[in-house]
Amino acid sequence: MKTLLIKIQEELRQMTEDDIKKPLNRDIFLSADKDLIPADSKFPAIGIAGGGVSREEKFAAVDEITLPVEIHIYERMIRDDAPILSVFDLTKAVHKALAGNLLDDYVKEVSQGSETAIQLLYRRNGLMIRKTLTYEYIREKTNV
Repeated sequence: MKTLLIKIQEELRQMTEDDIKKPLNRDIFLSADKDLIPADSKFPAIGIAGGGVSREEKFAAVDEITLPVEIHIYERMIRDDAPILSVFDLTKAVHKALAGNLLDDYVKEVSQGSETAIQLLYRRNGLMIRKTLTYEYIREKTNV
């Protein structure tokens, strides 16, 4: 999982969508929980979290490993529509970066899962919004 999360982080740090407000590299972070955002983060920000790993023996000495990943997009909420539009633009950019991307053949398959609705979060220093995207990565590992 560690290698997968780092590869995803590297891909997202290379996003080049001209029409989005791109997060700074430090604001694309690995996350233990969707509600934990580094104190020094600027917005928009993207958190990457790994889920529970499952293994299934496919052939003699070959396991298929399923690695679910959540991508959390955060934006500070202000009075106009700009933060909501920013979240949708970042969602599109994340899908462009990750959909069908086998991460230099680290995985054999990737599928895009569900997306949450935009959620409003109350924080000590103001309101934020979050949208979560899920991806499932499949990898084969030889047990020799």
